[in-house]
Amino acid sequence: MLRPPDFQGQILTSVSTSREARAFELSQVPELFDLSEVSHYASDSGVVFLVRAAHKNDQTKQGFVTSDGTRGEFPRNATEHSFFIVTFDRAGKYTKTVQVENSFRILRLGAFPSGLLLAYGYAEEDSSPRLALLKDDGTLLKFIQVPDGVAPQAALAKDAKAKSAARFIAPVQMVGRGGLIYLVQNKTSFPILEVSEAGAARPIGPQLPAGVQINMLVSSDDDLYARVGETSEGSIYELSSEDGTVIKRFEVVNDESGADIACIHDGKFLSFEHGSGTLIPLVGTPEPVGAKAVVGPQKSKAIGPSN
Repeated sequence: MLRPPDFQGQILTSVSTSREARAFELSQVPELFDLSEVSHYASDSGVVFLVRAAHKNDQTKQGFVTSDGTRGEFPRNATEHSFFIVTFDRAGKYTKTVQVENSFRILRLGAFPSGLLLAYGYAEEDSSPRLALLKDDGTLLKFIQVPDGVAPQAALAKDAKAKSAARFIAPVQMVGRGGLIYLVQNKTSFPILEVSEAGAARPIGPQLPAGVQINMLVSSDDDLYARVGETSEGSIYELSSEDGTVIKRFEVVNDESGADIACIHDGKFLSFEHGSGTLIPLVGTPEPVGAKAVVGPQKSKAIGPSN
């Protein structure tokens, strides 16, 4: 087998409006080994991580072959790995770990204010999408019927002639607002799915211009804000959460990718500059097109690494 690549660890960090930084470090989690993050979900009460890990650390050696034929070995944990839900409070303190019930393969998690969890993934046997409510102990409460036309018929796809592994059709994102969770199949024409903690699922069809697709949703305390496929213009659309109609369109002139917009709070666009171990908060007051939304001219004090 080929030796897997090495990835530099990244730490999720929250920054309050008073510029206080909090780190959510998986190194705090006790009694788990080889933690690798699958996804995370941030809410007002804290952060939940979906991780793959092992209960023990049974080290063995795994052989590998490089592209030029050189053989070698690297250490590997031979213990069976499982999926776990790891919870932190909003101050960045680890609170608990629960093992996920193995009823389907989970890819994304969301958390409701009540503590119930929304899980999206696929069935191992046929790759069909699954959406479910989980109790806070990781056990299945119930499956949610996904309305027709809201998700692809299979979460994975593979070219019959290709030797590569199956790939995900579209990245899935969950964003919370007002006690609801919005699920979107990014970079597709599928509608946004609004899900309540009672398990009610309502599709919202974004009424975007022809050929325009959502790249990602931007967290907001107001309506839905969507980064769209017009990357050369850096456009963000404000959408009605009732029927998906376009309320406003913004052009982010200082960040044409739009991907660095962290959230929209009190009508202001918030993002960060990175450099020399610091985060510099940027605040912009957007104006709809034809006046472009300017993000970045108001710089706040740099924020250093959290201790």
